[in-house]
Amino acid sequence: MGFEVGRTVAGYEIVQALENSKLGVAYKVRNVFAQRFEILKILPKGGKDNEEQTARFLREIKVHARLVHPNIVTFYNAREIEGQLVMTTEYVPGITVAERLESGPIVWQDAVKYACQALSALECAHGSGIIHRGLTAASLVITSKGLVRLSGFGLAKSTGDPQLTTVGTLVGALCYISPEQVKGIALDGRCDIYSLGVVCYEMLTGKLPFEAKGQFEIMLAHVKAVPKHPSELNGEIPCQVGDIVLKALAKEPEQRFQSAQAFRQALEQLGTEHNPNTTPASAVASRAVSVGAPASDGGQTAFQFAMPAEEDPVQASAVAFTPTSSPVGFNALEARVGPSSLFGDLLASKERISLAACIITFIIGAIVLLAVLAVAKS
Repeated sequence: MGFEVGRTVAGYEIVQALENSKLGVAYKVRNVFAQRFEILKILPKGGKDNEEQTARFLREIKVHARLVHPNIVTFYNAREIEGQLVMTTEYVPGITVAERLESGPIVWQDAVKYACQALSALECAHGSGIIHRGLTAASLVITSKGLVRLSGFGLAKSTGDPQLTTVGTLVGALCYISPEQVKGIALDGRCDIYSLGVVCYEMLTGKLPFEAKGQFEIMLAHVKAVPKHPSELNGEIPCQVGDIVLKALAKEPEQRFQSAQAFRQALEQLGTEHNPNTTPASAVASRAVSVGAPASDGGQTAFQFAMPAEEDPVQASAVAFTPTSSPVGFNALEARVGPSSLFGDLLASKERISLAACIITFIIGAIVLLAVLAVAKS
């Protein structure tokens, strides 16, 4: 039993049916009270009577509710509506990696960026003891701002959860499952690293590493076949990028990256080395020069910039200026400039002329005064 599009139930307006699989029926809904779009998921038809499906749905709720991360679709709520167990999660506008690949391979720099964000999400999940087990190109959503969000936790399990899958039954999407999933042996987070390695290979080349026609051939390829190097299929891909992806696709878990963090750091380091706009850390000195600028409140605002290693540090004495509250006096200026300067000589000559003029004026005044006294006596 599902919900009819256009109907409003328990504060959720059913906008669009999105998915109908054995893992659940998903709808795009509008939360009437919160005034936002969400994803509402219910058990598939007949699922309520299937103990395994019910247990898996409850486990998805429990697992997803524990994960809060910028690169993971946010879990909102779980409740019963009209006798049906439902969960609601964040609706993320964008396209999945699978939809993006319909138009061809992704530029390797963008593919590396998307992979690093997905690995950051896996770091969070694995750090909480959760294995995704169902990671595919369709479970990664790319937003309009280039942010990747991981979804699709229907097969996720915690390390302490009981085994729900019947022995001999495959868990995961056939084209993305790890060799250990094919073999049916115990799983850990390295199976997600393999699955993301498949997604990376697909983003870089536009092709899956193994594209056999039958299911058995694909499973056998995961266990035994060695995929072509990505750079053989796309000449624009640096060989080092392909090497990293092939390491993630190693048949034995011990030969892969042992954590999502190690996988991410390898990609990030490679991205930095191949980015012409990024200055290598070794080429920048650890020291910095602080420059003070007047702030609006009369204080000083500090600005820092890195000095290249090959440059000599700026000496403080070479750039220090002492502010003054009044104009500089002649004596102070003469002392700074020096007596041998042209301005100093000119100033000295003006003072001598002034002194001579004063003496001449005094002599003439004395002569006139004596003449006036002599006339007065006569």
